[in-house]
Amino acid sequence: MRRKTRTLCRYVFVLVLATGWTVAATAAEKKITHPELSEQEQLVACNECHRGATPELYTEWYESLHGVAMVKCYQCHGTFETFRVTPTRQDCAACHENMLAKCPQDKPCWQCHIPHGFKVRK
Repeated sequence: MRRKTRTLCRYVFVLVLATGWTVAATAAEKKITHPELSEQEQLVACNECHRGATPELYTEWYESLHGVAMVKCYQCHGTFETFRVTPTRQDCAACHENMLAKCPQDKPCWQCHIPHGFKVRK
């Protein structure tokens, strides 16, 4: 009985391992990469592509104070090479330094403020 259990465990282990390798290889093959962009395209491409690719995010930005003021994506999120999903407090300070003095220093801005929206979280 022990031998059968051990053999079964080995078989399951090998099967799981092989399945994992197959899934990992498939995921690597399907990895989505961003197309090559010129320097100029890197500055304007966010808006052009994301209007269709993520319309809800684009609309949220477009209707926000940042959108109305035509704040470009790279001004908060960095350039194509330095892109970050979540801007730092220093990024916000570039335009909002006077407001940061009134805010808690131990919290990121987006914990209270919705950068792409008009609302403040309460």
